[in-house]
Amino acid sequence: MKNLVELIFPSRCIACSQLGISICSSCRKNWHPHIYHRELKVLGNRYPVISAIEYSPIASRVLLRSKEANQGAADQLLISAIAYSLRYFTKKYGTGDLVAIPSRKSATRKRGRDFMQEITKSVATLEKLNTLEILQHQRAVQDQSRLNSHQRTSNIAGALSTSIDFPSSAGQGNIGPLIIVDDLVTTGATLVEAIRALRTAGFMVIGAVTGAVANPYDKGVDFRKGT
Repeated sequence: MKNLVELIFPSRCIACSQLGISICSSCRKNWHPHIYHRELKVLGNRYPVISAIEYSPIASRVLLRSKEANQGAADQLLISAIAYSLRYFTKKYGTGDLVAIPSRKSATRKRGRDFMQEITKSVATLEKLNTLEILQHQRAVQDQSRLNSHQRTSNIAGALSTSIDFPSSAGQGNIGPLIIVDDLVTTGATLVEAIRALRTAGFMVIGAVTGAVANPYDKGVDFRKGT
């Protein structure tokens, strides 16, 4: 049965559509995990952001296939990339519960799922960590992908808040450090807003991890090889 399915619906590369495996050897060169480190300043503190894949046309296609097409093979590539970032993050900065950047309600309806929440749960299962659905949108925002740096900051500023299920005194409760998770960091505006919202509500944030990064500040290194 499997062979018949493969004949009718042959596997193609997610990025270039070439017949074969889910990502061909040529495209894999642009989806090879390294460690990229950025830093965000929020409310007087600095927060590390660790990413695994440098953004490229290939990475863009993989992320779009995962986010907009719910393609399982693309999901697995993104999950693996975030997990790679997370392993380095926890080794260097410590561990914590994972908090996904929430999707806009309109996007969730269109996709049939809260994209990053679902991806983050898979990463948490893989890395044996907890996820907390703390963040939510408190007003409408535009799709960030079409905005420049200044517009992104204005668009997302003040847009996120914490769920009523998590009281503002959370910092005094049983919830420990939090690590924010997203698919891609570009200007960092969304992560800054997420950190602000969580910090304002009394949560302790230690940083963020993403699958990909646009315009990385430093050259990526493979921390598994120590290079």
